[in-house]
Amino acid sequence: MTKRFSVLTGGLLLAASLGAQASNTPDQSHLTNTVDKTIHSLMQEYDIPGMAIAVTFRGQHFFYQYGDASKENNTPVTKETIFELGSVSKTFTASLISWAQVTGAISLSDKASQHFQPIAGSAFDNISLLNIATYTAGGLPLQFPDEIDSKSKMVNWYQHWQPKYAPGTYRQYSNPSIGLAGYIAAQRLGKPYSMLVANQILSPLGLHHARFNVPEQDMKNYAWGYSKENKPIRVTPGVLDEEATA
Repeated sequence: MTKRFSVLTGGLLLAASLGAQASNTPDQSHLTNTVDKTIHSLMQEYDIPGMAIAVTFRGQHFFYQYGDASKENNTPVTKETIFELGSVSKTFTASLISWAQVTGAISLSDKASQHFQPIAGSAFDNISLLNIATYTAGGLPLQFPDEIDSKSKMVNWYQHWQPKYAPGTYRQYSNPSIGLAGYIAAQRLGKPYSMLVANQILSPLGLHHARFNVPEQDMKNYAWGYSKENKPIRVTPGVLDEEATA
């Protein structure tokens, strides 16, 4: 969460710097200096190994790369570097849910258990698809408990979960919440979630390099994350990881 916040902070600082110059169109060297100063400071403060930055200013697009994608191999960040999208992918989940509504596969006013029979008879009999898609189910947690590592355990957990708040009255950011909404939408559309997103969202938008799995031949371009012990790590797969992607 800290590193995600730091990237957002960097973007805001950069926007503020450029906004202050809006009355005077900066040449590219001035823009580059502004970006360099902001990003170098950010990377140093939060120990970020590498970043790729895109800036759109007055209709022009500028791209900048900093640091390493892999410390071990001293692989620099380039335009070809592959980054994990993380929770940015929730926009794809929301788009798929909306598409399921538009095509009549679901209605957002339907109760969640109506479309996922294994949780019928649970609290989700009174919680709508809109509630779980907008984090207002009543206090679903940020993540599943660590021991929930299979679909059967996930179903059992949903069956026994009890809301702290009345549905629709309290918003709490939650991967199990929007993840369930995405899962149900895909189930009702009759195809795997990853296939639906690839065919209905990524391909029409021309996002041909956005994928759920990195092919082995492209791992050379992968941007590694690092643990507190400075060991290379990847995003850990889990239940509903495609639909929620923390």
